[in-house]
This record gives sequence, structure tokens and C-alpha cells, in this order.
Amino acid sequence: MAHLSAIIETSLSKWSTYPSRSGLMKRELLKVVLEDLKYLSTEWNQDIDDASLRRASTVLRRLLVDQELLQAARMLGKDISVMAPLICREESFENLDEIVFYQAGGANFRGMEIQTLTIVRGVLSNEEIKQRWERERNLVGKSYPVKLSKFLKQTSFIVFGIKINREEVIKYITNKLGGAHYNSSRKTSNDGSTVMLEDKYVLMDRVGRELRVADKNAIYYELLSIGQRVVNSPDVKALLQMRAGMK
Repeated sequence: MAHLSAIIETSLSKWSTYPSRSGLMKRELLKVVLEDLKYLSTEWNQDIDDASLRRASTVLRRLLVDQELLQAARMLGKDISVMAPLICREESFENLDEIVFYQAGGANFRGMEIQTLTIVRGVLSNEEIKQRWERERNLVGKSYPVKLSKFLKQTSFIVFGIKINREEVIKYITNKLGGAHYNSSRKTSNDGSTVMLEDKYVLMDRVGRELRVADKNAIYYELLSIGQRVVNSPDVKALLQMRAGMK
């Protein structure tokens, strides 16, 4: 009994110095975030199919929309910027009503990379085509760093003059297409004076049914573009290097 008592006392002394629950949860969150970043960096590649993107969309939602990536970076004393397409900084979209369809894109999929796909009403003159080419040729394929919150609010799609940002694309796939939930209902606004999130979901429904980009459903191509942008950013690569050093 004396021996058993000594063992119990030793165990209790260890418990007295055991990390707090808060500390343990933070460490667990950091572990999960770094593991998920590693998953995205290895699996969201040129061969990933739409079903895999849909199932993993919840990972992207947690990291970006729920800000777990930002929380993990702050635990390590780091800040996070994402490399956004340079052309996003220059696009003003002054004549929204003239834009039938726009997609930011940019993912590398099976050797194809399509960025800033645009369809406008009417026919551009030769001079307008030249001006657009001159403006875009020095922007397409280049990036610049932005804070994560700004990155999420940048435009992914314009459909019939209505802007849809990256955060809304992620939410659409996770909440409506079966990433986390499948929900076919759409509670659209009736008067047309205000564009609600559900109205944008209806527009994305149509995009997903009718458009393919780089031989991929346009919606999933955009999700892949968002994910690849994140994991290929220097700040995120630095976090992954820290993960390798923590093993």
C-alpha cells in the first residue's frame, strides 16, 4: 500500500503542473491547422476532382472564414498575408451592368491556368480590345500580398452585373452543395431592390450547371483557385516549414 501511495503522489504532482485546458486547446488547434495546410498543399493539385474539392471545402471554410488560420499564425507570433492576383487590385468594374460573366480563377489544373475570364454585353471595338490587352498583359500572372480578410472580400465572380466574393463561394459550396450540408432551398428576395446571399446562390447554381473553365465545373475551379492561392503564399509556406521543424 505504501508503494501504491507513492505512485499516486508522484502522479498527482505531475497533474499539478499539467498545462491548462486553454493551453491544450490552443496547441491542438495549431496542430490541426498545420495538418490541414499540409493536406491542402499536397492534395489540391492538378488532378483533384470536384467531389474531393466539395468534401474538403469545410477545411477551407474553417481555415479562412472561421479564421482558424489567422488564430494559429498569431499563436506563433506571425501575421498572415495571401498572394492575391495583381489584377484584382486594378479591377474597378466601373460598368457592372455590361458584365455578363467574370471569373477571377487562376488555379493550375492539368496544365491549364485561366485567369480573369470576362464576357461582356455587345461587341468590343478593336481599340477597346487593344486597350484591355495593354492593361492586362502586365498584370495577369502576377500577385501582391493582402490581408486574409481583404482576400476573402475580393471578387470571385460577377454574374449579370452582381459581384460574388471568395467568402461567398466557400459558403455556397459548404452550406448548399454538400461540403458540410446539402440544401437545395433558396430564399431569394422578392422585390429585386436588394441582392441577398441566397440570390447569389441562385446565380452560382446557374454557373455550376452551365459553365466549365479549364475543363472543370467553374464553381469548383474557383474554389481550387482560392485554395491554391492560400497554400502557395509565402507566409503559409513559412508556417508549413515551422510544422516540419516541430516534428
